[in-house]
Amino acid sequence: MQRFAGAKLARQLVLGIDVGTSSVKALFLEPSSKFLLRDEIKLKVTRVGKGAEQDPLDYLSAVQQLVKRNQELVNDVIAIGLSGQTPTVICIDNKGNPTSPALIWQDSRAEREAKDLAERFGNPINIVGTSLPWAASACPAKLFWLSRNFPDVIANTRWILQPKDFLGFHITGKAISDPWSSKGLCNVQTLEPIDQLLEYVGWGKEVVPELAMGYESRGETSDYSADHFGFPSGIPVSVGWSDAMSAMFALGVMQRPTSFIITGTSAIVGTSSPNSPEDGANLYVIPTSCSPLAVTYGPTQMSGGAISWMANVLKISEEELISSGSADQGDSAPTFLPYMSGERAPLWRSDIRGRLVDIDISHNQSSFARAVMEGISWAERQVIEESERLTKTHSDEVVLGGHAGNDLRWESVRSRTLGRSLLRYEDPDITTRGAAMLAYTMITKNLSKGFFSLSVAAVSKNATQLDVEYANRNYKKFISSQESLLSEISRDGNK
Repeated sequence: MQRFAGAKLARQLVLGIDVGTSSVKALFLEPSSKFLLRDEIKLKVTRVGKGAEQDPLDYLSAVQQLVKRNQELVNDVIAIGLSGQTPTVICIDNKGNPTSPALIWQDSRAEREAKDLAERFGNPINIVGTSLPWAASACPAKLFWLSRNFPDVIANTRWILQPKDFLGFHITGKAISDPWSSKGLCNVQTLEPIDQLLEYVGWGKEVVPELAMGYESRGETSDYSADHFGFPSGIPVSVGWSDAMSAMFALGVMQRPTSFIITGTSAIVGTSSPNSPEDGANLYVIPTSCSPLAVTYGPTQMSGGAISWMANVLKISEEELISSGSADQGDSAPTFLPYMSGERAPLWRSDIRGRLVDIDISHNQSSFARAVMEGISWAERQVIEESERLTKTHSDEVVLGGHAGNDLRWESVRSRTLGRSLLRYEDPDITTRGAAMLAYTMITKNLSKGFFSLSVAAVSKNATQLDVEYANRNYKKFISSQESLLSEISRDGNK
């Protein structure tokens, strides 16, 4: 829990709540002031094989604890904004009781179902309304897997919700989601349930909740939530966005065309633009029916996760690895492909694995640390360039958020891999801040006011000519190594 030194209790606060993978976070902000308090409760993930589950009731318990230990601030809250991890499947009955564990975005047991969906429906644009890779992590494949393995769940389920919507149901009593969080259940252009797809995977269209924009109200805190959580009755609550969209909002991505990188365990990378590309191919496209600007983006599989892996291999801490890698001044570093457990955008291959290429006798511990950091950033650059190609835009500046915005040591690495100017948002709670911005937008009816009233200042850095030359030269090596890896896998598969 953190306060600004000397902060006084605010009389009118907005509260952002983010239901993440590792924790539920709360952020109390007073518009146009420096008052801040943040708090979080850690969450448990159960992993068995390729499965990754959470108990939805843990989300509610976490919010109960957050409210209890911040009750004085909660009593001053005038609006609540929600965000959360996606794509996750939470099945509930008509009273809000979970009928199965939450299958979170990291669950990949539905690989066979994803292949069946790809064969049956092909390009998803006509049926889903946008590019949606038929991945095991996506909701349609998860629902298909549940119907094949746990048919009793279908009989007991009334709605399919995301974590933020599950929390929202228990706070307001209403089953509502935003269309992007429910992609694959609804067509994101028409906002109608996808009858044909739902029927194919064994479900009915009645499981799709009511849909509304993330900055609209899903209702007010109910008498039940006052008793159960400790919220005062009558506080408006936003529908909310996914954690990715909330972070984009807090970085100004929804205000103007922007290329961006948001990092955590994985990375969210892309470009916003006035118009959607006709086909996002291997990237997601949030259309303007779901967002103020269209956003073409993709999640990578590894960012912080690759740092953790290499730190463990080298028997040093993650902090030591980042410090060592960022300070390395060698003439070259090995090329690292950060596919430690497959890759998502833009490859969507769960069968590929990482590589260290071009190792020589001059390389040492700091060389390997630097290689991992650069490899992560090369993968981010690949998604940025693909998103800009699809949107027919180019930005001379890349906006950084999440861990990428908060760790100055990464600045030199991304300058020499991206070869562009950087705009870094130093904010430890970018996603939760985005949720708070949604709350303020909801009550002011003004998206720009919601952003500018609660945004933080950014730090800029220009790339040097040497950065640009290094970036362009070595990015070609990264792509060449990637192509070689994919070619070898293809040959082995055809033997």
